[in-house]
Amino acid sequence: MSNRQQLPIGVFDSGVGGLSVLKVLQEQFPNEDFVYIGDNANNPVGNRSDDEITALACRIADALENQPVKLIVIACNTFTVVALDAVRARVSVPVIGVSQGVKSAIDASKSNTIGIMATVATVNSHIHKHVALEVDHEILVWEQPCPELAGLIEQGHLDDHFVRDVCSEYLEPLLSREIDVVVLGCTHFPFVQPLLEELTEGRIRFIDPAFETSELVRRTLAGNDLFNPQKTSGSVDLYFTKDIVLGDMLSASFLDTSRRTIEYITL
Repeated sequence: MSNRQQLPIGVFDSGVGGLSVLKVLQEQFPNEDFVYIGDNANNPVGNRSDDEITALACRIADALENQPVKLIVIACNTFTVVALDAVRARVSVPVIGVSQGVKSAIDASKSNTIGIMATVATVNSHIHKHVALEVDHEILVWEQPCPELAGLIEQGHLDDHFVRDVCSEYLEPLLSREIDVVVLGCTHFPFVQPLLEELTEGRIRFIDPAFETSELVRRTLAGNDLFNPQKTSGSVDLYFTKDIVLGDMLSASFLDTSRRTIEYITL
């Protein structure tokens, strides 16, 4: 067993959203150790300039490489769209961006039309639309910016009138166009997926791209001989740059607290 195999996998996001990706990764790779950094002090990032977004992502990646880690997963659509190349150029370990989930959405759609719910920065990049058209040049893509949703989730609004009002507003154009499949194009959004399903009364199927991301992680671990051969369950070390209460609550609901630590970090 090499020293590299024993290193944890690094995962980062602008706050708590990437915990939805970490949850899937831990389920798929139960023997791996993880280090997670949520930069909630600078959240939300989706309305910032590309230069600001890139600088924030690179600073977090530096912190993870210094841990050290054997692989970095950018568990944030905005960071992935804007800063993936810059992060890859900066660190010496493999870097995986969060997948778009587009192929899964196209396969599931019966109307040949898919919707994308994402931050302003991600929508402005049109990355989901570009990928969708590469998969199927006849697919129709409706891009729905959701400027307030990630920030509300970051503040702990998961099922109250504040988040219900903005979700209803963002869903209305999708429902009016009878779109049957929508990609959750921000890692924060799976936390309100039950609410979205309730508001749409089953008329829309929502796709969480974290499952596609986990397959990329699997191929990267295999291709670089990085699987941790330990037989015991892996640990999870969580770091946040600001208030850790929400991260503690969300992570405690699906991570093994006996194998989890949570602390503040200064980047």
